[in-house]
Amino acid sequence: MPSNGQEGYAVQESSQENRISRIVAASFEVFSEYSFQDATTAEIARRAQVSKRDLYAHFPDKHSLLIAVVTDLLKAEEDSIAETIARTQVLPSLREKLEVLGFTLIAKALSAPMSLIARHVASESISRPLIGVVYFENGPARRSKLISEFLSTQAAASKGPMAADFSEAGEHYLALIAHQPLLAALLGMQDQWDNVSMQLHVKRAVDCFLRAHPCFG
Repeated sequence: MPSNGQEGYAVQESSQENRISRIVAASFEVFSEYSFQDATTAEIARRAQVSKRDLYAHFPDKHSLLIAVVTDLLKAEEDSIAETIARTQVLPSLREKLEVLGFTLIAKALSAPMSLIARHVASESISRPLIGVVYFENGPARRSKLISEFLSTQAAASKGPMAADFSEAGEHYLALIAHQPLLAALLGMQDQWDNVSMQLHVKRAVDCFLRAHPCFG
């Protein structure tokens, strides 16, 4: 049974995690409503119900808050994509699996939270390159790795010819699927995509991918 000191530490740690969670959530709200320049740490602290001193104890400036929001959103997106990959295992063909996965990737890229963050990252990473690095490593790079692992598993299960480079294949699939939607999100043009255009784009992208990588056919 833990001592009183250990119990006190656990309560303090839980309180700190809760405070950080509130600050990150409040940061996303404020960044959603204001430009990065107009967003203030005072407003973020007010919505998070913490003092500015407590906020700065965890996040020294607005850019560190943006990095925390980016990391949090991309982690949630990654979990959702991983769940989609798991659900596709019941589908009979690789084409169907790739189409379901592709639709999910587009929907995530065009979502309001990710569109917002993409624009903030694009504007602020010019002066703070670390923001762009965090976005890339936790976004495109991790998505590509997930897809490469998925393709490797599918190739092994089919017992057919193995692809020469699953990493390259994963990057190619992600580029075919996500390039145009990400650009639309960056330019604030995500409303031009509806379910029909998304499905057509995914079908064409998967067709192109399977032609380029016949080992998966």
